[in-house]
Amino acid sequence: MAENSELARQKRHYGLIRERLTRPGIAARRAAHIEELERQLVAFARDSEAKERQIAKLEIDLADAAARLLAQARILLADREKQGSDGEDGDRPSVDEIVAVVLKDFPDVSWDDIISVRRERRLVRPRHACMRAVYEQRRDLSLARIGRIFHRDHTTVLAAVQAAGGSETVY
Repeated sequence: MAENSELARQKRHYGLIRERLTRPGIAARRAAHIEELERQLVAFARDSEAKERQIAKLEIDLADAAARLLAQARILLADREKQGSDGEDGDRPSVDEIVAVVLKDFPDVSWDDIISVRRERRLVRPRHACMRAVYEQRRDLSLARIGRIFHRDHTTVLAAVQAAGGSETVY
């Protein structure tokens, strides 16, 4: 009898489980959940396609910009080569030549003194004179480039140039 009661209890238990699993409410909830997941999947696919199109457009724009930059660089190099072949820019003195001429007036000062970090009074005038001379004779060099040559900031070059020229504005 104990076996029959145990068997009856298991049948009831499995029947309840079967009923819960096959109940229409659970199936409907599952179907609704699956539909929501499918809608999200479709939305993600659409979003992914839109982003792929945007990436392709950006890649084309980037390639176009790179091509334009290369074309401009070729034009600039061609202009520079043309100017160099005309001889217009070929007679510009080098920075070393300009500094050598200026330092003839300061026999106790060398190039190493000019670019050193020392701030001795005896070095200030020759250093500023060199910066001014380079600025005046080499207008193709920016203040920042001259500053890098002399191991200084562009504002130091600007101050040296303005000190000699008065209050004129230098760019």
